[in-house]
Amino acid sequence: MTLFEYLILFVLSYLAGSLPSAYLILKITQHKDIRSEGSGNIGAMNALRVSKKKWIALLVLFMDLIKGAVPALVFSRLFPADHLFLLLLVCGLLLGHSFPVWLAFKGGRGLAVVAGALLVLKPVIVAFWVILWAVFYLLIRRHIVASMIATFILPLLVYFLPFNYFSRDVLLMILPACLIIIERHLNRLPDLVREKRLAIQKEEDSHGT
Repeated sequence: MTLFEYLILFVLSYLAGSLPSAYLILKITQHKDIRSEGSGNIGAMNALRVSKKKWIALLVLFMDLIKGAVPALVFSRLFPADHLFLLLLVCGLLLGHSFPVWLAFKGGRGLAVVAGALLVLKPVIVAFWVILWAVFYLLIRRHIVASMIATFILPLLVYFLPFNYFSRDVLLMILPACLIIIERHLNRLPDLVREKRLAIQKEEDSHGT
């Protein structure tokens, strides 16, 4: 691939990832701005929190997965896949979702869109990711913390378990994406701490009365 083709790939990936699925679905179905309610995140979990409808959250999740899977499928057919191709594709999709130009660069955390792309490119990575998340969610019962831990461990697994499908190209593809996803989750931690303190305070007040 030429430098110009790499640039086109990144721009198209960014634009595909920047489609604000949750924002559009909530606007159409409930006339709500998801950015101003709940956590403000344009993802499936906040869609559930804001809409109180499981089918809306599942639709958002499905659309975000498709938003990553379709470009990965199309671009992998159009361009020869090398390590730089994989890196630009996944990072372009993630950056588009996390910093969409249509919403003043305020987007989601990017788990679903990256998972959608990896389901096409390296599905075994998604299987490990989901298993890690499920284990830590069962232990912690906090989906954001479980996501952070699973996303942190995933590149380590790829590095220390060099199976045939765990090449260094795969590590290069997912490492920047994992770092961005973790950074996006860190922004939510102060809210979690605040929510925990409020819950403890409410419990203490109820015991006091």
